[in-house]
Amino acid sequence: MAIKKNTLASFIVLSGLVAVPFAMAEERPLTSSGLQRPEGVKLAPPFLLQDLDGKEQALDDYKGRVILIHFWATWCVPCKDELPTLRALWERFRDRGLIVVAIAADSKKAVLPFTKEHGLRFPVLIDQYGSALRAYRAWALPASYVVGRAGTIEWIALGPRDWTGPEVTAVIEGLLKE
Repeated sequence: MAIKKNTLASFIVLSGLVAVPFAMAEERPLTSSGLQRPEGVKLAPPFLLQDLDGKEQALDDYKGRVILIHFWATWCVPCKDELPTLRALWERFRDRGLIVVAIAADSKKAVLPFTKEHGLRFPVLIDQYGSALRAYRAWALPASYVVGRAGTIEWIALGPRDWTGPEVTAVIEGLLKE
C-alpha cells in the first residue's frame, strides 16, 4: 500500500510540475487552432470512469460518434478560460453527433460545484487518480483528443485554444460528415 501511495504522490507532484506552465499562463491568449495530427493511426485508449452521478462511463458508450475528449482541472486557469468556447462548440455540433467528454483531474467534491457554476451540460467524468490521463499521456492541462467515428485519434490539442475558431470548426465538420 505504501508503494501505491508513493506512486500516486509522485504522479501528482510530477503532474503539477508539468502543468504549472499552462496553469501560470493567465495572460496567454487562446490559440485559434493549434491542432496536431498524431503520428500514424492511433486507437483512442479505452477508459472507465464515473460521471458526476456516480454512473460508470466508458469510451465505448460513445462508439460511432465524433468525440472530443478534454482533460482539465478546476484549478487550471487556462482550462477555465477556454470553457466558454468548448461549450459553444458542443452546443453548435451536438445535434450532428459531436460529444464532448470532459475528464476532470480532480475529485468529485471539487468538480460538482464547478460544473454547476459554469453551466457544463456535456458529460463530465472524474479521473481523480489519473488513469485516463496516463493512458492518453496527457502530461499537461488542458489537453484534448478528437476521436473520429472509427475510434481513432484524429487530432490532438495541447494547451488552451478557441474551440469556435474557423480551423477547429472545419475539422469538426469534416469528421461529422464521415
